[in-house]
Amino acid sequence: MDANPEHRGRDHIVSFLDSFQHCAPENIHVCLVFEPLGENLLALIDRHKATGVPVGLVKVITKQMLLGLQYLHDQCDLVHTDIKPENIMISIPDVESHIQAQLSISPSPTSRKVGVPPKQIMRPGVAIPRRPTGRERHVQIFDSQPLSSPLHSASSSPPARNALQMSRIDSNQSTLSQVLASSSTNDKDKAPQTSHDTDSSPSTPDLSDHSGPSSVLVSTSYASSSNDTPPTSVGSVMSSMMKLTMSNPEASRTCTCLCKDMPDLEEENISRSDALQRQEVPPTGPSLLSQTAPQNIHHRNCSSHSSSSAPHSKAHPPTPLSQSPVMPCSASPEPLPPISIKIADLGNATPSRKHYTEDIQTRQYRSPEAILGRTDWGYTADIWSVACVVFELLTAEYLFDPQSQGDLFGKDDDHMAQIIELLGDFDTEMKFGGRYSREIFDSSGALRYIRSLKPWPLKRVMMEKYLWSEPDAAALCEFLEPMLVVDHRKRKQAHDMVGHPWLEVDLRSPDLVAL
Repeated sequence: MDANPEHRGRDHIVSFLDSFQHCAPENIHVCLVFEPLGENLLALIDRHKATGVPVGLVKVITKQMLLGLQYLHDQCDLVHTDIKPENIMISIPDVESHIQAQLSISPSPTSRKVGVPPKQIMRPGVAIPRRPTGRERHVQIFDSQPLSSPLHSASSSPPARNALQMSRIDSNQSTLSQVLASSSTNDKDKAPQTSHDTDSSPSTPDLSDHSGPSSVLVSTSYASSSNDTPPTSVGSVMSSMMKLTMSNPEASRTCTCLCKDMPDLEEENISRSDALQRQEVPPTGPSLLSQTAPQNIHHRNCSSHSSSSAPHSKAHPPTPLSQSPVMPCSASPEPLPPISIKIADLGNATPSRKHYTEDIQTRQYRSPEAILGRTDWGYTADIWSVACVVFELLTAEYLFDPQSQGDLFGKDDDHMAQIIELLGDFDTEMKFGGRYSREIFDSSGALRYIRSLKPWPLKRVMMEKYLWSEPDAAALCEFLEPMLVVDHRKRKQAHDMVGHPWLEVDLRSPDLVAL
């Protein structure tokens, strides 16, 4: 299908710029080149881990997430299948000047030589080592670091986050004791919850490793796979990326160009750095990305600066690029939002009706239909994940963080128990539609291994645990609960939620803080 490049959500999907093949001695690697982006939402959550991200900022981010998903779902017929904070990247305005500033203060890259073990000739049950030839093979590895945001450095190892502990934690315990108890576990499986009197059951594959995507260059090989999500073929990655690029010939609308007649930009960036005494200074002019990107990538914004080379009129004096915000092409009295995000890591994106895999979504953001092993999931699987991300932004805690209890029960059992405690029981028809249904539920529709449930609805959670007022909690629940309907066939889609009243925010409000 032909995607509309003018769709508002296109600006909130990462732009695929180019691809190339790197021929290594042992394999051929396909490298994908994306636009430079800043840190992900996990770093933002980490900076607000005490109180959560401000509500106004969460509303702006959520609106942009829904717009991006509306574009993917309605225009591209793609389900992302792995929406989580690590895959939502913060866009950097005036990224070219920011790259130049970073290059001016960054030390020269370091590298190290690593030996490559020789291939062994394999026979059934026997490994025959090769005779040493005296010429060992080496590979040169260059160290790299992520592109920091303009105001903050990306958090390389954010501390473990806590999860919403449901009724299996004593309601009389303080929040501090919950945090202390939960912080003693590892970074994948946070706080183990109080055990249920049950037996074990098999679980669907757990994909809860949380490594975010690279913000500048993503490369993948034919033989590699990610720990975050199930691997798909390079061909599927390329087809998804090419579809996004072909649907928008002008790719990224937020990129800006460094005009040759604006020398103040380079001088200002270098003067702010502490590297004035360095002998090696990056050359003035567009970055390597701009020089090698497709020629029409900056057409729109560059055209807006084309008048800079002509004599300037008195009525419209020129404004240095480094002193002015990046303005959209369409003149609008509405102020720019304090943050702009882009959905990234489309490596597991799949058409809604032709799935590349049935094992989808990272554990904490996994929808009920995926837990049960149903195959009729679609766009609304992403919407469930969005609701989980919104809760996490507001509270700095997971909405669902299931734990296994040895031989008593598995993560799928605990995950489904947490969902029922928060949202209530659901139809038997929905329970028995997946390949894991009989392992999680018995013939009566009750949980097979977890019998004792204590409901704790979302509204009460926000009021009792996070001390929200009743009107604020009710308004939030009115927004989140349609996206948390257990039956995915009745769950709202992105185009249904993007205009919800809860998302309305005054961008001129002083309470709407930026990064």
